[in-house]
Amino acid sequence: MIMQGNIPIFLITIILAISLRASLVDYKTLDYYTYLKPLYNTISSTGFSVFATNLSTYNPPYLYLLYVIARLFPIMPAIIAVKLPAMAADFLCGYFVFRIVDIKYKTKLIPLLSGTIVLFSPTVLLNSAFWGQADSLFTAGILSCIYFLMEKKFGLAFICYGIALAFKLQAIFLIPLLFALFLNKTVSWKYILILPVILIMALVPSWVAGRHMLDLLNIYPNQISQFQSLSMNAASIYSWFPTTDQVFNLVFLPGIVAGAVTGFFIVAIVCKSPNVLSKSMIVELALLASLAIPFLLPKMRERYFYPADLISIAFAFYNPQFFYIPIIIGGVSFFSYQAFLFNSGFVPLPVLTLILLTAISILVYHTLLQLYSSNIIINKNSLSSNMQDNESM
Repeated sequence: MIMQGNIPIFLITIILAISLRASLVDYKTLDYYTYLKPLYNTISSTGFSVFATNLSTYNPPYLYLLYVIARLFPIMPAIIAVKLPAMAADFLCGYFVFRIVDIKYKTKLIPLLSGTIVLFSPTVLLNSAFWGQADSLFTAGILSCIYFLMEKKFGLAFICYGIALAFKLQAIFLIPLLFALFLNKTVSWKYILILPVILIMALVPSWVAGRHMLDLLNIYPNQISQFQSLSMNAASIYSWFPTTDQVFNLVFLPGIVAGAVTGFFIVAIVCKSPNVLSKSMIVELALLASLAIPFLLPKMRERYFYPADLISIAFAFYNPQFFYIPIIIGGVSFFSYQAFLFNSGFVPLPVLTLILLTAISILVYHTLLQLYSSNIIINKNSLSSNMQDNESM
């Protein structure tokens, strides 16, 4: 709970955050005119039966939110309606970064500062209130998963992760951390059963409306097959490659392998480490996975680094010597957004890629140091058994 003395600060922060979003919400991007507005108008005018149709490449949970808004607030302008779920999720993201940082500090002011930074982060504001994208929805699930992992509430952690994955496939970047926790017996394998249950439950309303279940199960595979570009304004390694079909065909499969190998590398360094994962290391590994995997995977968009933008804020509060890491990561995201939002490349994408690679290299070095330093070795078997004893929903 927030201490009573901090309530005025908390209320001022919320009011300012809402006001700032209200000032940005009227901005209409090309995405809004070509996709989001027609999508919302179709949902609003058709009703529940719209879920029987193949109306969107989104997985259904986001569409359900738009349907609820259309039913509860039928006169709400479409531009506000399509941005409202993500703007609300911004506050969830801020809350869970606050909770993550609150684990470390006795005073509430520092955790409140971390949550405030999230709410006023340029990429958070641009992504939801300005652009109308829904990345904060699945990121809120990822952040809550990280928090509950740190608190050893593994059932809740996997429920939250399942919700994140139901909103967006990009939540898959966190899987190496979860898989490593399974392999080193920190988390029981029984929790993996939560994920398919949630993913299927997310599809049931559309199935009840009349859409074929096989069609619903193919939404994510179909997303993967979209587009033929190695990088869509993403500061990934492929910004250094020529944008030709020949290069795409040559590099695409090796790029998929590189992303998978990166995930296995994260799993391996955790499982081979003589040290038990501290709460701080859970945050750090989540950040590393959220950065390194999309950096090496092809077909990434600039927005796919959004979870890393927010996790890096929590990371910096656990490791103040790396205060510049969220500035680098958030700055790279901010400038990579410019190409789509403003048709401007103020900083060339290859330069942004080099900057991001520097941050990733620093993180890899620090992660290996923390996992393998002989000065911080803790008995893995005894501590992991204690963690299992404390498992709870």
